[in-house]
Amino acid sequence: MRNFFKYPPLEWRRRDEYCIPNGPSFSGSPKTALILAGNQLNFQAPIHSPLRRSVKQKRVVRGHDVLSDPNLNRYGQGLMSNSHWGANCLVRRLWAFYGPWMTGCKGELIFSIGVIGRFDEHRFENLSFFNPRAFEMVLVRYLNERYGHHNWENDLSHIPRYCGPLDWQRHTHLPVPSASFKIGRGADPEKLVCPEHIFVFPVADEYFVEVCFEQRMHSVDKEFCPTFNVSPLQELQDNIFNSITLELGPETQAKVDQIQAEVGNMQLCKEFAPLKWPTNIYPPEPTEVPEIQKSLKAGC
Repeated sequence: MRNFFKYPPLEWRRRDEYCIPNGPSFSGSPKTALILAGNQLNFQAPIHSPLRRSVKQKRVVRGHDVLSDPNLNRYGQGLMSNSHWGANCLVRRLWAFYGPWMTGCKGELIFSIGVIGRFDEHRFENLSFFNPRAFEMVLVRYLNERYGHHNWENDLSHIPRYCGPLDWQRHTHLPVPSASFKIGRGADPEKLVCPEHIFVFPVADEYFVEVCFEQRMHSVDKEFCPTFNVSPLQELQDNIFNSITLELGPETQAKVDQIQAEVGNMQLCKEFAPLKWPTNIYPPEPTEVPEIQKSLKAGC
């Protein structure tokens, strides 16, 4: 529980001295259930508590199946390299962490859940995201088109704005293939700016969920490194991540069982090297639909 006397949400004397900030407690925070294609995605997280009250949270109507009518939104101009992908943000919350004795907000944890797919005219025919080999290649395609085309201009056009995926980890606690990784701004993996911690898994043949965490620092030194202990932000992030569960509906379970009978191992690959960005310098990985289907038939 936050000590509002020692850690009030106020800033009367700005200081960037080392401290351990205090934020919302995970214990006793509300549980949320999202319905996606007849499946139930569950997680636990504190109520929305941003630094600026004008920042509103995002949430969907309880019990509404978002994928009964996907109605995907197009990404903002320039965010994707094309208009093939759409997304629907289901949840977005922010939590501010404050230093002691009115020294202000030291950092914020940003949490979001979205469902992602391709528009009907660009869908992958005869391909299920539940197939782990197919999902890996779909991820390559998505990441290249979401991050790979961003680079610097003029003489630095060969330098990417983003680097990833890094710290790839496959997970087995969900009944579908899943993995987590980081994407950060910058070309040096050791000096990423505001890396996003992303967790992905399919929930339907043509849709996958993207859970994203971002730790935004408000108190940094000249090297843009945090001047405070970030462990409270990381602890809350880990607790939310560990609370995520997925309960499959009967139709989805039947599809997953059928694919598992065909491919056996439902885990994603153990290693996933960073992609070669920017894609206007390095051609993207071969992820066109015919090549995906050819690989699946060959059992690769």
